[in-house]
Amino acid sequence: MDAVAPFELSQLLGAADSSSQQAAWEDLIARHTRLLLAVSRSFNGGHDDAMERYTYILDKLREDDFRRIRTFDETSGARFSTWLTVTARHLCLDHLRALYGRQRDSAQPNRVYPLRSIRRALADSIRPDVDVERIVDEQSPSLIVQTVVGERDEALRVALVQLESRERLLLALRYEDDLSAARIARIVGLPTPFHVYRQLNAVLDKLRRVLESRGIEGVDG
Repeated sequence: MDAVAPFELSQLLGAADSSSQQAAWEDLIARHTRLLLAVSRSFNGGHDDAMERYTYILDKLREDDFRRIRTFDETSGARFSTWLTVTARHLCLDHLRALYGRQRDSAQPNRVYPLRSIRRALADSIRPDVDVERIVDEQSPSLIVQTVVGERDEALRVALVQLESRERLLLALRYEDDLSAARIARIVGLPTPFHVYRQLNAVLDKLRRVLESRGIEGVDG
């Protein structure tokens, strides 16, 4: 694109009627669909997930009479395509937070957290030599063991839903979706994988302190 702002943008924002505005919107999106799809596909998931994010982006860009698009300032020197890429990425993150950050409620009474993976991470952060799978993987665990594990898992679920949405997002991307630290850094906008590990360790430490405040000293069961 040679111009900072495409012709379709000025047509959209200066449209005299709804039909002209709709036509300009369709032209603008047609011009940038490849870019928006690329951003949508850069996050985790398959085709359906990418298309859901793409639709979410379009809905949010149209929202409140194109409120977000109207914030673009062509005098800043940034190209519209650059601004749109950043905006689309932020909207994808909002979409992810809405999915992962939603607390268990009537709409999602059976939200599944990756408890075993988080238990392992918590235990490894304290004692790397602990075999955290030993008890839960026994063929015939005793009733006492089942009770203890169940109580610990329930306490862990409660602690998880008390985390901030960004903290739950980090845990979900790492321990539920099994993404690399480098991939997570790109998704959530952290500078390096080191920053991902540092924030994950901080979240795990926060979980451990919450569990300990409830009288649960170990998480390796």
